[in-house]
Amino acid sequence: MYSDDDPDLARAIALSIKEAEQSNGHANTSRGTKKNTVAKNNSPQKKPKSSGPEVLVISSDEDEDDIVEVPAPREKGKAVSKQPVTEEAKSPAVSAPAGAAPPSWLNDRAQMERERLARQKRMRGPSPPPAPPGSESDDEELDDSDVGGSGSEGSARKRARLDSTGASVTTAGGTKSESGRRMFLDGALLRIDTKHADATIPNKPESIRLTEILGPKTDLAFAILSAFVVDPSWIYGFFDHETPVVLVTDPNTCGAEDCYDRPSLKNMFPHWVRVAPPLRDGRGCMHMKYMLLFSKSGGLRVVISSANLVPGDWRDVENYLFVQDISPAAEGKPVTNARSLEKPGESFPAMLARALRSTGVEEALSIMTRQGHTNLPLSTLLPPASARSKHGPSPTHLETRWDWSRVRAALVPSVAGKWEGWAGKKAVVWTGKSRLLRAIQSLGCSLEDGAAVKGGKSSTTVKGKSKAKAPAKDKWEIELDCLTSSIGTYTTPWIAVFRLCAAGRGHAVQEWLDRGRKKTPPQGPTRVLFPTLETVRGTVLGERGAGTVFCRRGQWVKISALLADTRSGLEMRDARSRSGNVGMHTKMILGTLRGPPEPESDTETDSDSEFASSDVEVIEPEKERRPHGWLYVGSHNFTASAWGTLSGSGFNPVLNVTNYELGVVLRLETAEDAAAAVAWEKPACKYGRGDLPWIQDECPFFQ
Repeated sequence: MYSDDDPDLARAIALSIKEAEQSNGHANTSRGTKKNTVAKNNSPQKKPKSSGPEVLVISSDEDEDDIVEVPAPREKGKAVSKQPVTEEAKSPAVSAPAGAAPPSWLNDRAQMERERLARQKRMRGPSPPPAPPGSESDDEELDDSDVGGSGSEGSARKRARLDSTGASVTTAGGTKSESGRRMFLDGALLRIDTKHADATIPNKPESIRLTEILGPKTDLAFAILSAFVVDPSWIYGFFDHETPVVLVTDPNTCGAEDCYDRPSLKNMFPHWVRVAPPLRDGRGCMHMKYMLLFSKSGGLRVVISSANLVPGDWRDVENYLFVQDISPAAEGKPVTNARSLEKPGESFPAMLARALRSTGVEEALSIMTRQGHTNLPLSTLLPPASARSKHGPSPTHLETRWDWSRVRAALVPSVAGKWEGWAGKKAVVWTGKSRLLRAIQSLGCSLEDGAAVKGGKSSTTVKGKSKAKAPAKDKWEIELDCLTSSIGTYTTPWIAVFRLCAAGRGHAVQEWLDRGRKKTPPQGPTRVLFPTLETVRGTVLGERGAGTVFCRRGQWVKISALLADTRSGLEMRDARSRSGNVGMHTKMILGTLRGPPEPESDTETDSDSEFASSDVEVIEPEKERRPHGWLYVGSHNFTASAWGTLSGSGFNPVLNVTNYELGVVLRLETAEDAAAAVAWEKPACKYGRGDLPWIQDECPFFQ
């Protein structure tokens, strides 16, 4: 199979060698021109030595936290290099120096080509071995057939039914386009590939790399990116320099000024506009992490993740994302698939447009247009003047120019500010945990009486006469598993109302606001998954790799008191990745719906009544058919800053939100779907006696 006579293999290797020779030749030619003097001066041989280790700006999303700077993580046991930082470490693609030996990746590429051809020739068989771990620049060298790295377990791919209509949102590979690129037309939940994932662990969640998410540079017409922390020069290298980009980020991490009542805008690169939304009273942060990638062919890729735009979040620590490809709208066909419980303005694209407007993207688009970008695929987030209505939200171009009918996820944004009432533009249902409540209801996962998805009638033929029986009391409850990288300051009332929202119990939230705040009943299980100190020390990067995981000593003291109070239902569980000894930055919530056991049927026998028929058809009443649960993934940590604090009355609720956040909720039909989707190792171990959470402030490395 791997003989030298294989013509496909020989052609592939020849093309790779030719490509490398052309790259070398181009480097030789460019060095002789005057135009490349700057590039020559910035070559690795002449770059001055760095004065210290690479520094990343990070902070917790809790509003009381200060921003700190820490060195970028290094592998445990690896000596700090004293060589100057090369251009290869800073840019995703570089040319080989003139006269240099064939680059090392060439041999790797030939080997990967053999593996690819072997996979094509086998009808079934074991998955290919992972690509050898490397730096971020390695991703740029891999072609589309090689992305996925250590997570590409083809034979173990699973699909999870994550919607309320029978279609599937995959937790695996998607479909291939004509160009060979993976497409996710029905949406997919994916793990971001890291070089520290254990390739020997079977059935890991399917993974993807940044280069595959973005696709070829030349295919992109426009992009809108958002992250809390951004390495501008690093992410800039992944785009063609002529591609217009809007970058949304946090005003504190990017150094924006005068950002208290309006967005701060700046041209940071040619064709790039950076926007930082205002922070209420200077508190909180812009914590959303998403990408809207507009292709030149007319398609749109939407990515919602937990990863910042820095190398470490796409290489060293584990994050998850939801991705869906949206086709251009066809004339005369509906562009959304509205759910029965969804109100106007609550569709996925409508909520996305609202989230973008809240972070200043509309102002950035206006600047782009004034600066000459008049043919953007999306030039405004406002509805056309001809389509505006006084009776409700009007559709925007984002909603009408793309076909959103295959989207099954529900979008959940948090927007900083004060929200009040149940109706109107500033109603509580547009943001935070109240938005989570509406998402749960629209997906058919609510435990509110009468809100569950109904199944069809079933009939059975039995001997005997049916005997009327009162319906059993609804004892459905929700169990929450909350994976977070930042611990909040919790109280029993806050947990109680979050649980009501997570169960989709809107009427119960109203009652709680009116009567229940002073007397909170015992709560069901709410398990917070956060790594112990021992778990962090056991990861590949050790304590140095936990610079984006936060818990304060004071928070742990309060949590310890709650753990002793059985009313709160709070439990602390260790967070270990399913992918091995790799640190996690993922934010994920699993809501599991637990119901009472099925009641036994109650009928009379022939001897019980002289009027009994020998063949009576008994029509059973409609049964509530609920899914196994739901899954949230996105930027929200399990904190009040992210989800908000609810107060006021049942008639006029008030929700105060500190951060800007974004995530999606997916419906899970079965326990198998949940097991395939979650990021952590199950069952998560309960904190034992002597176990302590990872507290960054007490680590000497971060002091």
